[in-house]
Amino acid sequence: MDYLFTSERLGFRNWLDNDFEALHTIISDEQVMRFFPKISSEEETWALMRRMQKSFEQNRFCYFAVERLDNQELLGILGMAEQSFEADFTPCVDIGWRLKASAWGKGYASEGAKKCLEYAFETIGLKEVVAMAPILNTPSIGVMRKVGMTYVKNFKHSKLKDYPNIEECALYRIRKQPE
Repeated sequence: MDYLFTSERLGFRNWLDNDFEALHTIISDEQVMRFFPKISSEEETWALMRRMQKSFEQNRFCYFAVERLDNQELLGILGMAEQSFEADFTPCVDIGWRLKASAWGKGYASEGAKKCLEYAFETIGLKEVVAMAPILNTPSIGVMRKVGMTYVKNFKHSKLKDYPNIEECALYRIRKQPE
């Protein structure tokens, strides 16, 4: 498999049409999507893949397809995306992850996020990356801290105003270190 970059155990690449079934299984899992408004339909899964392919073509980054190097198992989504929803810190580039439940607790999210941040700063030349998650999503907030991100504030996510249980989010940030 041709990867854009790898970490110790993970490979990162753009999305392929034959990823659809595995991705849809992950993002239609209620446990995986518990901090999102709803599970994804087939149409929403295709739309996500197309948005990520387009983002990669335009920006050289996206929420990448992330696989285990030892067996090419698709673990989920891990990477960066441009965000422009209404907030005092947008437009921005955020880092995010959504991994299948069987991949949780193995350090994949923090390992992958560190490698994506290195790619963002060293290859793409970004100066700052943010991360956000509903304040209830303590596992993701733990990953943000583990990869060296700094808490900025809590905010009400404008795209989640119809979902009061997940509307309040934590915002974290990391900046490229001067050389």
